[in-house]
Amino acid sequence: MIAWLPVVLGGVLSFAPTTGPDSSSVPTTIPSAAVRYEEMLEGPLRKVRTTDRIVQSLLAEGLRRSVTFSDLVAAVNATDVIVYIQRVPKLPPTIAGQLMIVPVPGAQRYLRIQISQHLSPLETIALIGHELRHALEVAAAPEVKDQQGLTDLYRRIGEAGGVVHSFDTRAAQNTGKRVMTELVG
Repeated sequence: MIAWLPVVLGGVLSFAPTTGPDSSSVPTTIPSAAVRYEEMLEGPLRKVRTTDRIVQSLLAEGLRRSVTFSDLVAAVNATDVIVYIQRVPKLPPTIAGQLMIVPVPGAQRYLRIQISQHLSPLETIALIGHELRHALEVAAAPEVKDQQGLTDLYRRIGEAGGVVHSFDTRAAQNTGKRVMTELVG
């Protein structure tokens, strides 16, 4: 559940070699997983960002251990939103994470994900996956540029939670569960 407000849009990053009768002109070197993860986390065009070393290491672990998580990060990187993730010591009761929009002039859209710092590493990675799904929901709605647009979007696509301006979507719930399954599986 996210407070304030929290997309059903998926993406896959694939680096498979090309084979076939005319594959001699296709490079057969595939970037190593470490290179891909580094680019997704530290590359100049990355859209999922943090200044928290713990979150950075959890993002790297999520990329290594969960295909769904990796797909989410790749999908966000292909959008027009920039997502900053931070751990916080306190959120409203019953809320473990929340997504907010940072209204700024211009075309760039900034989202902030806050997650409770009191979760286990695996819970945190799954929650980040859940919140990244929300970021994709926002990315798929170009009209969302401020808090009112975010509220309107989630009144349309979400389910109201127990806190004012609190919404969630089944897609985000299922995504968080899928990431957790892949992490423990």
